[in-house]
Amino acid sequence: MTLDVLTPSGEMKDKIELPDAVFGQKPRKDLLWDAVTHYLAGQRQGTAKTKTRAEVSGGGKKPWRQKHTGRARHGSTRSPIWRHGGVVFGPLPRDYSTKLPAGKRVKALHAALSALQSENRIRVIEDFELPSAKTRELAKIVKDLGLNDGTTLLLVAKADSNLQLAARNLAKLDLMRVRDLNAYQVVVHRTLVFTRSAIAHFSAPATEGK
Repeated sequence: MTLDVLTPSGEMKDKIELPDAVFGQKPRKDLLWDAVTHYLAGQRQGTAKTKTRAEVSGGGKKPWRQKHTGRARHGSTRSPIWRHGGVVFGPLPRDYSTKLPAGKRVKALHAALSALQSENRIRVIEDFELPSAKTRELAKIVKDLGLNDGTTLLLVAKADSNLQLAARNLAKLDLMRVRDLNAYQVVVHRTLVFTRSAIAHFSAPATEGK
């Protein structure tokens, strides 16, 4: 499986061989589901909190006597049926994260990359450096590559400060180190753009299990 390597100006320079073990896998919706839900669950802060009747203020005294008032019986103003009372079965701080074996995460990533490659939504460009942290310079590269349709994820082996500053002002472009790539990021972006050094991350045997 080969893919064209483009220059930042959009011209074809040469071709690169993609490993079938990463970009030629069969679709696995079950793995993608597990990986995406695992990632999203890990992003939840789990800090939602309501006070029970034991935690709200007040209620130390019976609001009125038990009988002969013509009103319903109450023992505390902290009751959930009172205004400013406690909350029944409300959310409490919890950990939403789940466990997913590293092998399944890697397989899910490969399945997601294979799905994008089958739809011709992966690009490879030569490594480049921006002379300054000007957003318009990076925006010109995005335009020359024809990536204005949908969101784009630019994957690099190592991002310098100029590239990081230039990318943060482009609404439809995200920048990420290839070592941090996961199945969720592949799924939510329209196009993936790898630099040549970033795509080499998947060719090294030592990185396949990471």
